[in-house]
Amino acid sequence: MQIEIFLYIYGAICASMIGFNIAYALLLRGSELRLRRRTVRLKRGILRQTERLARGEALGKRAFGRLRRKLRRVRNLIALDRALSALPSQDAPLLGQYMGRMQPTLLYLARVYRRREPTQAAYFAFFTARWVRAGQGEGQALEALEQALLGYMAMENLYCRVNALQALCAFAGPRSIVSALKVQDRGSVFFHEKILTETLLAYQGDARQLIAALWEELSAFGQRTQLAILNYIRFCSGDYCQKMFALMEDEGADKELRLAAIRYLGRYPYSPARGALLAMAAEKNPARWEYTTVSVAALARYQGQRVVDVLKGAMHSPNWYVRYAAAASLESQQVDYEDLIDLTMGSDRYAREMIMYRLETHRLDREGR
Repeated sequence: MQIEIFLYIYGAICASMIGFNIAYALLLRGSELRLRRRTVRLKRGILRQTERLARGEALGKRAFGRLRRKLRRVRNLIALDRALSALPSQDAPLLGQYMGRMQPTLLYLARVYRRREPTQAAYFAFFTARWVRAGQGEGQALEALEQALLGYMAMENLYCRVNALQALCAFAGPRSIVSALKVQDRGSVFFHEKILTETLLAYQGDARQLIAALWEELSAFGQRTQLAILNYIRFCSGDYCQKMFALMEDEGADKELRLAAIRYLGRYPYSPARGALLAMAAEKNPARWEYTTVSVAALARYQGQRVVDVLKGAMHSPNWYVRYAAAASLESQQVDYEDLIDLTMGSDRYAREMIMYRLETHRLDREGR
């Protein structure tokens, strides 16, 4: 009898879970249907407004007033994002004008969502990153919206900060980007250097002006932000070889920053740095293996017999990473197989195995292509 009671209780629990899952699925389906209807209505409204713009008519303030009230709800903001995405591509110029007229509404919403929970604030920043750029053709002043998004950068939420920086990179000027990086640098939530670099790479303005502004304020940032900035410069400009060389030679600089400078000089060969790179690559101190590895990798784009000799010497390093980087750099030098006989036929088994591994990998890649 007691076993039957437990079975009835277990069956009731299972039935309750099934009922909950069915009810939740129906709720999600109903929510999606409502979102689709909102999207269709907003799309129709946008098309009516763009038709008025095509006829040269002014847009009424009442329409934006109603839209402003609707967009206070994040579900309506999601519907607007879908509606804008569904518009035909040939309507892009008119959409740009429409978004230009909408910028005061976005500024109002920025203040509203700044007081909301972090997920809603992050979504508003995401929406701004996607669509504010479209309205820039109207020439409206965006300083107020930039200042509002700088407030989002101070929020202790990773997604909010990343989305706000992406929005600023979409339409803001170099000084606003520098200010945003200073705000996030002072915060307790720091997103990874790679995320910061990738976000900066999405900057829509003149990268040279942004790099100049960042370099001018480089010392005002912490080490991790400096590293992200140096990596961004490496991907965007080859005009900083002299400054990077000075940083590489600075013994008092942070190790990661010096390594970033070496990587930069490996991407953009700089003849005055050749001797210093050769000296680092020839070091035997195991404690400086990181400098040796990065220098050996940087020498891939430097030419000369001295470079080849140093790389062949690095193949005898006890450190696997040094040997791997040396083998890759020798491959980039397009050294003939005959010139590597002393490695492939020598007594150093580790050097022989590494060079044969790289040669075989290169052969397989060539056959695959």
